[in-house]
Amino acid sequence: MPEVERVGPLGRSDFEARFERPERPVVITGGARDLRACERWSPEYLSERFGSVVIPYKLSRTHLHPDFHAETLGQMFARESAPLSQFLKAITSGPLTERARRLFTGDERFLLRRRNGQTTIDAELGGLLDDAAVPELVPQERLFTIWGWFSGPGARTWLHYDNNYCHNLNAQITGKKRCSLFPPSELRQLYPFPLGGGNPAHNCSQVDCEAPDLGKFPGFERAERWDAELEAGDLLFIPALWFHTFVHEGEFNSNVNFWWKPLEPRYSPVWARQALLDAVAASGTDGKQTSPHAALLGALDAALTASTEPSV
Repeated sequence: MPEVERVGPLGRSDFEARFERPERPVVITGGARDLRACERWSPEYLSERFGSVVIPYKLSRTHLHPDFHAETLGQMFARESAPLSQFLKAITSGPLTERARRLFTGDERFLLRRRNGQTTIDAELGGLLDDAAVPELVPQERLFTIWGWFSGPGARTWLHYDNNYCHNLNAQITGKKRCSLFPPSELRQLYPFPLGGGNPAHNCSQVDCEAPDLGKFPGFERAERWDAELEAGDLLFIPALWFHTFVHEGEFNSNVNFWWKPLEPRYSPVWARQALLDAVAASGTDGKQTSPHAALLGALDAALTASTEPSV
């Protein structure tokens, strides 16, 4: 089980040659320490500046986000909203089990989005970018999205890949996290929720990494896994379409994700599968096999994700 390499500060050209182009994850120790957010972001500071902003956030029955053990899709993907100051209080005080149930991510509200040459910045939370300038390792001309994350101790993001085809530079601002990453070549060993099935989270694994059912998902035990730990001020490079899961361990965890498009998308089983899913969405079937076109895509999806277990 390889560890993600840890390196010191890198220049843009060195980073591109050693990690971005080969699509190899890396932790850059202290790579985010120059961001003012690393000095400023605390629940008190954020509450003073943005506390009245009402934010939507994920609300799980447990510490898992999403909690795919829940009985209904509504429970799996439940959200609530509250002023940021109230949310921050909920994740930094009280029983640990309660603190882990809430998670704010860019799924709910992006900080910056750039599409077709047009840049949109959140009118109320965009001020966070004053403290989190885009690192020089990120090519500005290919910047796609910037997200913020806030969480308490114990929260875990379920194993998934980001379906935007983007590289991700994850800046750990406060707190710490443990993460596991799996390359796109391991798709068959990670058992994503199938196209046309009851769960629309097609970019998520069916496997609970904390308690994997190896009888049901035997290939998971053989999947190539890369592990890393992030401390405040570290940067983690997650190459496009790599599966990943994070355990949030700090008393107050905050992160900023900088996404950008690769110069040349690299073919992989995940790339092919996501292209199929996008084609289904474009066909208007919304992932449901209600037409011959969607049924064909479903069959191709099944072929991409078929178990490699030998027949008995």
